[in-house]
Amino acid sequence: MLTKYDMLDAFKLIAALFVIGIHAWPLPDVNSNVILFQGVGRFAVPFFLLTTGFLLQNRLKNIKEPQNYVFHYLKRLFQFYVAWWVLYLWLTPLKWGGIYRFEGQQGGQLAKSIFDQYVLNFFSGSTFIGSWYISATIIGIVIVFIMLKRVPLLIQLMLGVIWLVILLTILLYGNKFSFIIAILKHVPQILPAQTFLVAVPFLIFGRIIAQYEELFKKVPITLLLVIMIGLLPMIAKEIFYWRSTNVTISNEQLLFADILAVDILLIAINQATLRIQIPSAKWLRNFSSFLYMGQFGLLVLAPLLSNYFGIAFSKWTIYTVIILLLFLVFEILNILSNNKKMRFIKYLW
Repeated sequence: MLTKYDMLDAFKLIAALFVIGIHAWPLPDVNSNVILFQGVGRFAVPFFLLTTGFLLQNRLKNIKEPQNYVFHYLKRLFQFYVAWWVLYLWLTPLKWGGIYRFEGQQGGQLAKSIFDQYVLNFFSGSTFIGSWYISATIIGIVIVFIMLKRVPLLIQLMLGVIWLVILLTILLYGNKFSFIIAILKHVPQILPAQTFLVAVPFLIFGRIIAQYEELFKKVPITLLLVIMIGLLPMIAKEIFYWRSTNVTISNEQLLFADILAVDILLIAINQATLRIQIPSAKWLRNFSSFLYMGQFGLLVLAPLLSNYFGIAFSKWTIYTVIILLLFLVFEILNILSNNKKMRFIKYLW
């Protein structure tokens, strides 16, 4: 019998709410946004990736044909990607703020830009806003669970740590190194913080936690909670430090936020929290996926509608309205998906 990780689903929803906050900046005080969302909220993406690695490895331990399941999982993930790619065909030509990304381009240049944006950016970033997370996860799974499947876990752990150290160095210290700046200027479409480069180490860490779950779930829950509380001021200090320097390429990845993501995963699978049962855990899991992807279209539409109708909305209003709208849309789609002819709707989560 497979273990149910209801608290993992609850934390996924919390993480999705943080991601919306990262993009919406809903609080009236700038420093509060920086601490809560740009700082603490940065645990969300590493947590999603850790969870994917953990759950996939956890399932592989209990089946006879693990590679078949990996391919099945990749297929389902790609269907999720394609569903949102189709739904967001209108969004792809737009940047944040509703700015047209192909402005002034014509002929062959326009055709190339469209092909790059709609197709090739799957490998180097986002086709539509926010899609990088799905494509990064897909490519990361191919690397970790197929290409590295025969590599001993200890070697994988060492690779993951080295990979993450290099990634954080590039993102947080990159402007100190002229060769890094030169490389990124030659490939401006690649944002290291929004590619499979982020996914690989966290998928490895999630996989290792799953492999040694019996050991990790016995860590005292009190210790994990103390670590979590202790990390919060450290994250606040870290984000303000990096924002005060001119050496960062991106602060989308923070060392202490990454550690927080690991800590939260360990809390979710702890033997104490496994006793907590949430009847609607599956609903939380599906809604968190829909919430994560559904936010981007509404965040781009919000300023366009505000300008068109001449109505100024506070960012907190936009944040809450987005969550409420996505909740209502999800509930409607969830009901419709129960119809046999409309089961394709479930590809959206």
